[in-house]
Amino acid sequence: MQMYSLHCHTGCASRAFGIRGPKVKAASKAALAGFTLIELLITTTIVVILLSLAAPAFQVMVMNNRLTGLADSLVNALNYARGSALKATVPARVCPVGAPGSTACGTDWSAGWMLVSDPDGSPSLLQRSSAPVAGPALSATDVNGHSLASVSFDSHGLASTAAHFKICDARGAAYARSVQTVATGFVQVGSTPGQAAWGGALTCP
Repeated sequence: MQMYSLHCHTGCASRAFGIRGPKVKAASKAALAGFTLIELLITTTIVVILLSLAAPAFQVMVMNNRLTGLADSLVNALNYARGSALKATVPARVCPVGAPGSTACGTDWSAGWMLVSDPDGSPSLLQRSSAPVAGPALSATDVNGHSLASVSFDSHGLASTAAHFKICDARGAAYARSVQTVATGFVQVGSTPGQAAWGGALTCP
């Protein structure tokens, strides 16, 4: 009699309040699923907004790093040529890259450069740069603004001429980079975008 009463109390209470176990669980799952979908949409929207804001800044950073990397690579090449000339006591030169396997200089600095040793007029290839990423333009001029076909270092490490290298991209002079060699063979890179190594304003192209 007591067991029946307990069963009745439980069942009657459930019926009295209109509670149905399976339906409550289904409603909870539906609410949870709806909340997760809304949360996903909000998160996706936030991510899209952040990416749209960050993309231009990221592109600028990539372009700046490309210019800086090209300038640093050129400085390393010039210093390597000078060091090689001092060590081997024979002249060495840096010039635009020519045909594959050839020691003859090319004409376009933007295509890359190569280092050539010149012992007794018998040139040998010391180093050849990989093709640079398309975009930045590299030019070389002397102190009078005339185009340079090459920069040579003698056995004492002295440069054949003072040279000014300028690296520009599509954004113009404000972002350009500068590398300079002086007659003593010293190589200097401009520390400020848009400014030459000696401090003057750059122009592009």
